[in-house]
Amino acid sequence: MSEKYFRGKITHINNDKQRATIEYVNQNKLKTIQAVIDDKQQEKYVQLKLIKKPHRFLVGDNVKFVIKKSSANIFFADHVLYEFNNSLQVLIEKARITNKFLGYIKIVDDKYFIKEIDSYLFFPLQVTKFEIAPTVEETERTVSFKFINIEKPDKIAAELYNHNYVPGFKIAVKQHKAEETIDAVVNKITPFGVFVILTESKLEAKLAIDDNITSKINNGEIVLEKSIQVKIKHLTSDRIVIETAP
Repeated sequence: MSEKYFRGKITHINNDKQRATIEYVNQNKLKTIQAVIDDKQQEKYVQLKLIKKPHRFLVGDNVKFVIKKSSANIFFADHVLYEFNNSLQVLIEKARITNKFLGYIKIVDDKYFIKEIDSYLFFPLQVTKFEIAPTVEETERTVSFKFINIEKPDKIAAELYNHNYVPGFKIAVKQHKAEETIDAVVNKITPFGVFVILTESKLEAKLAIDDNITSKINNGEIVLEKSIQVKIKHLTSDRIVIETAP
């Protein structure tokens, strides 16, 4: 006999405990029930083939679920399956026109989120490799942000409009734009690459191993703890690509 599914909406999420409150109607009465929504539960549902991939629940999610009783005789929602979220869809449609929103930075288990100011929905905050992570003090004021990955709602995230980069990144940006030849010190040589520290910016970068690099290593042109001349070939807030200077 198949289990009976109820339908309801998530009205509150405790991110610290990874629990959600679901509001639903049963026999013409409005009721609430608790559910565990952590990663472990999601992986279990994937293994049971109830869902194809894990879902990150938000306030406003319309879900279906099965009511079960714990060993302590407490009813709880199990097999909580996402169906749709009108609030999220409204934000996505707005982002396609004017992708600028206000929210608050929240820190949960050393992970960063943005709480959108009107919907109260939480979104992962993208903090890139060369950004300085927000401090607790910054959670007290509103920030401007935009959505990324809006074409994939299950991967949607937030990116701040005002970035706080490490000083070395700003130096690297100037060097990249000017196409400067810069000094770097070799600090590790492996079969996968030559790792260097860019002298002025102090950023770490890697030279990919190819025939040219292999030749320079064999000829003693690239030696551990010695300086070499390089150029920044590609630079983003998350990645730096260098090449040896001619």
